[in-house]
Amino acid sequence: MSLIIVLIYYYLSPPTDKHPIENSSPKPTIFLPSIAEIKLHNAGTYLCLLEDFFPGVIKIHWQEKDGKTILKSQQGETMETNNTYTKFSWLTVTGASMDIEHKCIVKHKSNKGRVDQEILFPSINKDNLQLQLTNTSAYYTYVVLLLKSLVYSAIMAVCLLGREEFLTHGGTKAPLVSIGYYP
Repeated sequence: MSLIIVLIYYYLSPPTDKHPIENSSPKPTIFLPSIAEIKLHNAGTYLCLLEDFFPGVIKIHWQEKDGKTILKSQQGETMETNNTYTKFSWLTVTGASMDIEHKCIVKHKSNKGRVDQEILFPSINKDNLQLQLTNTSAYYTYVVLLLKSLVYSAIMAVCLLGREEFLTHGGTKAPLVSIGYYP
């Protein structure tokens, strides 16, 4: 699922007229696993998208945050767009590995100080899932309240404008509340 999102993001991004005069380091965008993927497959896929780098030679590998072992991961092809390059890599974690933070390590000629770029990915645990669910719930609550407010405003506008229309074309303007004066 995350791979599809990256491909859509990549192909729908507006083109740039960038011509690299010198080397440029990769700019990372990270994608975390969806709740649906975690619940359905009891696994999660981290995706690291690296964009706008030059030259096109790049090495990517994954490790646990405090580990030294290189983990088995997958990579897409390096793609050239507008004289810069893009590449993505993903790591699928299952079981006990879901409670561990992981990092994507990028080796590129243009990294600052020629030091490997380390991109940290949070663990896939219940706290992060709960936070994601809370944020989603808050978002939908806000949308419902906004829609309710818009409907209320529209009804009030129609009522007030309709009353004014009735009063001006009805010939008399009567007060909204009678004070008790009866001629």
